[in-house]
Amino acid sequence: MRKNKYNMATGHTGVEAKYYSVFCGIIIAITFVFSLSYAIDNGPSITYEQKLLSYINQHRIKNGLAQISFDITLGETAKIHSQYMSNKNELNHANFGDRFRQSRRSLCVENIGWNYMKPEAQFKAWKNSIGHNKNMLNEQIKRAGISKVGSYVTFFACD
Repeated sequence: MRKNKYNMATGHTGVEAKYYSVFCGIIIAITFVFSLSYAIDNGPSITYEQKLLSYINQHRIKNGLAQISFDITLGETAKIHSQYMSNKNELNHANFGDRFRQSRRSLCVENIGWNYMKPEAQFKAWKNSIGHNKNMLNEQIKRAGISKVGSYVTFFACD
């Protein structure tokens, strides 16, 4: 039995230890290469907001209406309201008139939601509500902003 520099008994010869070191190095290299594949950005992921707008547009098409497009400015308006609701921990349409005036549009509708973690669940809840469904199917709206902050969602759409 050989003793290493720490005076511990070891059953490995110098050649066996060298092969062991090479084997460990190969395993580490393979692990590193495979971990890189998980870090590569495979393109943008579909966000909650994009998926929700997709459900709304599919619903509109099924009802003979044109799709609505995402509007960055209305998206920011929706985000501010979702953040407001999240900060207050309260579902509300507070200051809708201000959002409408700031949009400089002639018509806007708004749906809000709370605690629907999946966009499909939020969409189904709105679809099953007469008022919310009417907003999603309003033939005059052409663009929308959608934002989810925490558990709060705002759909703000205008002509």
